[in-house]
Amino acid sequence: MDDQQREQIAELNRQAVVYITQFLSGDSHAFHSLVHLYGQRVLRIVRKMIYSYHDAEDVYNEIWLKVAQNLHKFDQSLPFHAWLYRLVSNACIDFLRKKRDIAMEDEQIHYQLQKADVQQSDTPEARLLQKEFQAHLHELLKQLDETDRLIVTLRFSEQLSYDEIGELVGMSKNTVGTRLFRARKQLKEMFEHQVRERRMVDATY
Repeated sequence: MDDQQREQIAELNRQAVVYITQFLSGDSHAFHSLVHLYGQRVLRIVRKMIYSYHDAEDVYNEIWLKVAQNLHKFDQSLPFHAWLYRLVSNACIDFLRKKRDIAMEDEQIHYQLQKADVQQSDTPEARLLQKEFQAHLHELLKQLDETDRLIVTLRFSEQLSYDEIGELVGMSKNTVGTRLFRARKQLKEMFEHQVRERRMVDATY
């Protein structure tokens, strides 16, 4: 992101704060101005994640309803676009999770995580552990913090690029990569800890 783009984003955020202040003071027209300011950006992101035109429109409308209901919680000292994109991301992920079987989604994430791991082994024991990891992945993902869980899902389930994820969660490409690396490492360590604990219990019998 160059200096001109940063300034454009900063100007959008400044204008957003003006509209938010007016809306919270009772000016309903200010909310329409806020939608006009960010509407195309939000719709573009939603359509990248939800391919059905009608579903995307429904989620888009639901997002702005949630924005209106939660603007009083927004900390105006923080960038509005980051707050908004987090809400957009969560709304899209919630919709996608309702539309598909959780086990299938976890299987896809597991498959992509394994593809990304160049150190994986093909021994019988390793294959058994991989199957076990897949079976426990949903619970392991719950132990990640919200942002890391979202980044892992967007990357390995939705196949978004680092740039696209950064746009959704309000982070730089490098920060997304760092968070993703850390989350993968954390998932692996949590699973290995579970395996060690179970083996210790088994050894006592």
